Amino acid sequence: MSVIRTESRDNILFITIDRVAKKNSLTMDVVDEINAALDHADNERVIVFRGEGGFFSAGADVSQFRNISSEEAAFFSRKGNEMMDRIQNFDAVSLAALEGGAYGGGLELALSCDIRVASPTTKLGLTEINLGIFPGWGGLKRISVLAGKGPARYVALTGRVVTGTDAFSLGIVSALADDPADYTLKLASELSQKSKESIRRIKKLLSRDVYQSDEESRLFGEVVVTRDARELMEKFLKR
Repeated sequence: MSVIRTESRDNILFITIDRVAKKNSLTMDVVDEINAALDHADNERVIVFRGEGGFFSAGADVSQFRNISSEEAAFFSRKGNEMMDRIQNFDAVSLAALEGGAYGGGLELALSCDIRVASPTTKLGLTEINLGIFPGWGGLKRISVLAGKGPARYVALTGRVVTGTDAFSLGIVSALADDPADYTLKLASELSQKSKESIRRIKKLLSRDVYQSDEESRLFGEVVVTRDARELMEKFLKR
């Protein structure tokens, strides 16, 4: 039985985690199905991640760790990391509609997205330390980039849950909305009209750890002669 539902319309791919009885917790099956969805998303301009039942994700399904070996755990971490890196570097804008809560690996999934939308009362946390482990899917690096090492240490070392309002003030959340799903849908519709060539190059430059002006100039030279750029500039000049 599939644990992921996908829908594609108007250059937007919607990926919905559907394990409501398990708070949309993440397993290897979820990782595999998300990767399978991404395999067919090359033409999309926007990818929206959401959780069924008004809750994003409680994180990794802890039951799968009961009798896991060290080697199996390392494999699980690698597979999750590869998926998160793939989402972050994908040639489409990725959005996470954070309803209810996003804990542990669920928050790590959201952190791999370009934009995160939460409500003021959404609950967010890297809670792995409360289970004697730590975030194994790149969440530590991503949250430190977004919020700084001080807030990242607080969130990861205490395992405490913060509200959407607090996460927004820390830079972990991109936007607040009373209805994150509706706001994300409208934002996705807006972003789907943007140039895919521009999206790809902006994401490539933002992924660099060190700013390289030569690389920026090279990519600018590429994008300015694309069909999207020509058409959009011509439309602007005719206003």
